[in-house]
Amino acid sequence: MGILTNTFNLSPRQRKTVVVLIAVLLLTSVRVQAAENRDILPGVALWETGQSMADDSEPLGIVVPERLEGELKAAKDVPPKSVRYVTMTAYSSLPWQTDGSPFITADGSYVRDGIVAANFLKFGTKIRIPELFGDKVFEVHDRMNPRFPNRVDIWMPTVESNRQFGIKHNVRIEILR
Repeated sequence: MGILTNTFNLSPRQRKTVVVLIAVLLLTSVRVQAAENRDILPGVALWETGQSMADDSEPLGIVVPERLEGELKAAKDVPPKSVRYVTMTAYSSLPWQTDGSPFITADGSYVRDGIVAANFLKFGTKIRIPELFGDKVFEVHDRMNPRFPNRVDIWMPTVESNRQFGIKHNVRIEILR
């Protein structure tokens, strides 16, 4: 940080922005290299190369590991352990919607379809949202700002899909395990 302060005379806010941009560039570089060498990281969620993170019109090409697909399919037939009514929102992998590591969830896994953030459920908890998504099973891998204790945030690949989803109140969720 001393280099940024002394050499460029940046304010704390400007330094934070520069650090986040550098982290995003490094993360994108790692993803591109991994996508080119899929045999090095088999079964890890990867993003297609050639897509800009700023492009929110096209969904990211995400590979869900086969073991997770099987677990989520098996959970579709499980009766709910409990039911809760919550507020629902959506988020994307953009630095301003995350804590600075946009493709990594709070528990260290990669974002992918079926990931949700919730503060009131343990990591790995599986939930269904029947009135919005039918039998689709979601899994808690992320957290939200502590000021949202009764909210579920669904990961979506684009900002446009977030806007279309909006905010929904009194949504019934089924907690599976």
